[in-house]
Formats: sequence, C-alpha cells, structure tokens
Amino acid sequence: MIGGPPAEREWKQALVEFGAFDIDEFREDLIDIQGMVHGYIYLNLSNSRTFGARMPGASPELMDRTYLGEIEAPPYVPHPDDAKPEYTDRILATVQRVLSETARPDIEQHKEQAAKLRAERPDLSALSDAELLARERQIMRDPYAQILRTHLRMVYEGSVVTGALDQAVAGLGDPSLAIKLMGGLGDIASAAPNEAMWKLGRLVREDDELTAEFEKGIDGLEDRLRAGSSEAAAEFVTQFDRFLYEFGSRSTEEWSATPKTWETHRRIPLGMIDRMRLQDESKSPSVQADRLRRERKELTEQIRRRLEGDAEALAQLEAVLRSAELYSRSREQGKTNTIRVLHEARLPIWELGRRYTDKGVLGRPDDISMLLESELDSFIENPRSFVPVIAERWEWYDALDELEPPFFINGEIPPVTTWQKKKDPDLEPAGAGTVLHGLGACAGTATGIARIITDPEDAPDLEPGEILVAPLTDPGWTPIFTSAEAVVVNVGSPMSHAAIVSRELGIPCVLGVRGATKKIKDGAKLTVDGAAGTVTVH
Repeated sequence: MIGGPPAEREWKQALVEFGAFDIDEFREDLIDIQGMVHGYIYLNLSNSRTFGARMPGASPELMDRTYLGEIEAPPYVPHPDDAKPEYTDRILATVQRVLSETARPDIEQHKEQAAKLRAERPDLSALSDAELLARERQIMRDPYAQILRTHLRMVYEGSVVTGALDQAVAGLGDPSLAIKLMGGLGDIASAAPNEAMWKLGRLVREDDELTAEFEKGIDGLEDRLRAGSSEAAAEFVTQFDRFLYEFGSRSTEEWSATPKTWETHRRIPLGMIDRMRLQDESKSPSVQADRLRRERKELTEQIRRRLEGDAEALAQLEAVLRSAELYSRSREQGKTNTIRVLHEARLPIWELGRRYTDKGVLGRPDDISMLLESELDSFIENPRSFVPVIAERWEWYDALDELEPPFFINGEIPPVTTWQKKKDPDLEPAGAGTVLHGLGACAGTATGIARIITDPEDAPDLEPGEILVAPLTDPGWTPIFTSAEAVVVNVGSPMSHAAIVSRELGIPCVLGVRGATKKIKDGAKLTVDGAAGTVTVH
C-alpha cells in the first residue's frame, strides 16, 4: 500500500521532473529505486550516485555524505551512462529555479488539501467494508500520488540548497556555520507538535489533580481524564483532542501500512507529555526558539560584516539564506502534508482491522497489515479464510524482526540465515575515552547519562538531563527531543527530520553514528558535541 509500484512511479517521475533522469532509464513496472529484502526496504544508492555524477558541483561521494553522513559506503564504480552532459542544462535550470524561488504555492495548496480531507472525514464506523476500501483507494490515487511526488522531488531540491549554503560559507574557516545558520528558522511543521505538547505538559504541571493522575501511570490515563469532573481535566481533554485532530497522523514509522499513530495509539503522545511536564521552563520550545533566532541573527550579521568587501559573495549569501529558510520550512511542510493525507487513506484499513477484531476474526487490528492490498477484496468476501495466512506471515515477520539487516547489499543478498540477531553483541561496547564520530546536525555541547530508546512508547524512561540515543527518528520521535539534553542517532543527514527539528529546538545533535544504540551502554556518561559531530564516552 505504501511502497511498491505506486510509490515507485511517483519517485521516478520526481527524478525526471528534477531533470536528472529520463523516464526510459527506468524499467517500466519494475522496482528500480526501492527494494524489499526479507521484509526490509532498501534504497538504491546507485540512483543518488548517478544524480551526483550528473549534477554540476556535486559528485557521487557528496551524495553519499549527504544521505549517509559519516557511514562508509562501498566505493563508487562509474558507469558510462552516469555523467551524461545532456542532463547538465536541465539540472542547472532546476538549480536556478530552486535558488530563485521566494515561495512554494504548491506546498500551501497541498496543505489546504490535507486539511480539507481531514475536515471532511466521514464517520468511518458507519461505512460498509466496500466503502472503506473505496475511500482508501480513492485517496491513494488523488490527492496522495501528486503530494507524494512533490515531497520526493523536494528532497532533491533541498540538497541543492544545503550544497549552496555550504559553498557560500566555505571560505570563512568554520565548517559548522552552515548548520548554525539553518537553526531557529521558526514555522517548521514537524516541530509544531512539540509546542502543543509542551502546553499540555504545562497544564499538568500547574494542576495538582492532573499531576496526580499522571503520577499513577500512563496505562488507563486517558480514560481517567475523560471520566474526571474537574475543569482542569476537561480543559486537558479538550486541548488533547485538538492536538490529535491536528497531529494525530504522526508516528515513528510513518511509511508503514499500520503504524502506531498518535490518533490510534494515544498512550504514546500521553507518555511524551508526561516527560515534558517534568521539564523546567528553560526547556520550553518557544524560549529555545527565541534564543536561537537571536543567535542566528547575530551570527548572520557577523558573517555579513566579514563579507562587506566582497559584494558577490555577500549577494550569494543573502540569496542562499532566503532559500534555506524557504526550503527547510517547505520540505517539512511537504512531508507533513504527505503523511496527513496518507493517514486518511490508512484509517479506513485500520477501521476494517478493528471491525474484524471485534467480530473475533482477527486477533488485533494490525493483523490486516499482513494482507496485500490486492487481497483486501477477497478478505471482505471470506475473512476467515485468511486467518491461517495472517498467522503464517506474522510468524515470518516476528522472526525477521529479530534480525539486523546488513546496512549495504552490494551484489548478492547475504542468506538470511547469516544475519545477526539485533540483540547479539556484534559490536563491542565503547569504553571510556572512546570518541564516536558522526554528522553534526545542531551545534552545542551537552554531558549527561545515555538512555537507549528504540521505541517511543518507552519515552517515559527518559529522565530530565539524559541524552537520547535512538536508531532513527521520524517526526513522531521529535517531541522526545524536548525532554533530552542531547540526541545521538544511528542514521541521518543534514536535511533529515531529526536534524531540522534539533536545530529548531537548539538541542545538540549528532546523526549517522553507526551502531550507536549498540556501542553505547544504557546509563553510560556521554559528552555530545553537535558542531564537531562527536560523542565522547566517559
């Protein structure tokens, strides 16, 4: 439903619209960009390397660094068709367009479409099974396909902006300048839930009754609050419902068929709010935003003074700063639009799963994720015939979920029997004095206790002042950032969601620290330097 041919078609078209490929370079109705290997989605690195070879001022090695950070990839082997000069003019036209744009009306139009779709959502429980399927399929055709294509194209357009900013400040002797100049922009869609959660956390912190309910634990918390008779409980529930309406589509696995969204799994955002209520006012997202805006303004003025004697360099800087603001905001809004629309397509399937769970056919609503989209019609006709199929697929899924897939597949796929288990001690824990290297995403230093969290449902385990160490971070993770002193992530790039949100919150962040969740012991003392991209184990 989420990947496969439908997404592949839009991705291919996005690359063609950028100007880096011709459509006939891709195989029709075959997967060239993303692949499924034993249940894990892989991206074809050769495509981004070809993109780098064809784009003026870029290279395959630069693309590796952009998307992989400090993770070492297999060496690039040139292909005769990679660096074709006929693509140069097309790509330069795109670069010129991107760096000259002052607005993205298409993103705003898609934002309105997503909001309208949410506002017009029918009562799904009143729809027939066939009507639920029809709604999912209609949304996936329109508006999802076009919105997805725009988001995918913007990923590549955003790389133009980050490269131009790096180039504009390259001669100033501070490699962290580009990162610092991209912080404190404000109006970042994926950071908006943090502010809303913070306000909910303040409601709890300022009321003894709400605090007492949260102190009892997250299990059963929503039911207790909705049953409460106090004005504070009623106000919290009203604001929480408003929060779910606006941000309920977010999750930590936003491209999955049935992710644990905040709307369907409400204990997750409640757990995040529980952590936020413990923070003092200095951690407020608005306080941090004001500080970052001041620092960014001061830094920008310093750079302008240094470039006063070079009118061309100063003009280049001003133009790139405008582009960085526009594209940081637009990229995150584009992803938010995509996920919000996708959520409206997935909810009918979730309702179908819930419905057949209530009937006793399924064991839980997400059992339906074990079916192919093309099997859903047959499932409706004879649901019980799929029970053994679902059980068998879950057995495979659970077995594969215990394995650590190889990060790169270069040539032959290693037999699944050779894959290590995720809990195997395949990486030696980093000892005292070890310095782990990654990609600095937000400048600043912090020292604290490491807390390894692989599932945001474990957010209540994160105590104030601790350093979050996570495998990856979709926007559904980012509210946890507010409760962390710093963030260390196994994977990531300068324009990833974790990077953009950490810069908005002013939290030191290092991405692309391969194996961090295994190399760093839970409870170890760390120092994170977000400018240098280092994590020191004490």
